Amino acid sequence: MQNYFSGFLVSFVLHIGLVLSFTNFFQIDDLYSLNKIEPMPAYLVFEKPQVLKKITKNKIVKKQIYEEPEIASPILEMADTGAELENIKIEKDLLLKEIVSNETKSSVEEISFFSNLIRDQVILNWKQPSSAQKGMTVEILITLVPTGEIIQVNLTKSSGNQAFDNSALNAVQKVSKFENLDMGRKLFDNHFRKFTLVFNPEN
Repeated sequence: MQNYFSGFLVSFVLHIGLVLSFTNFFQIDDLYSLNKIEPMPAYLVFEKPQVLKKITKNKIVKKQIYEEPEIASPILEMADTGAELENIKIEKDLLLKEIVSNETKSSVEEISFFSNLIRDQVILNWKQPSSAQKGMTVEILITLVPTGEIIQVNLTKSSGNQAFDNSALNAVQKVSKFENLDMGRKLFDNHFRKFTLVFNPEN
């Protein structure tokens, strides 16, 4: 009888254990289940784009700062300089023309003034001979120094009348020095160092 009871007890315990194991009373499945493991968050994935974005911004800023000094205005400056040079050239040409015109006008006036001064001094010493006739002409080449002194007198064209020719030569020789020939050296060298004086009865 005792053996039957022991067998019954062991069989009862085994059945209870099986029943409890099927109902997961002891939560054994949770110990070996992989479905309950939760993944760990990894934030490094989000930090890398932020770092790259900052570096990119810094590069862009540096590039803009570097390129700004290159935006200068040499073309405008060159354009302004060219216009100024052109204006200066035009003004210079106009000024030169005005100076040349004034010098030419002044030179002609001075030549006329000193020529009349020389003629008047010669006429004061000229005595025409009675044999002088209309149409006679004598040309005399006179050489001067800047002080107005006559250093050479040459008859370059005769009138055909000896008395008329001699009267012209004597008139020049009596002057010997022209007074008040206060002129520039350039004017003297170009027009009065050597010049031809023409005599005719009409004058």
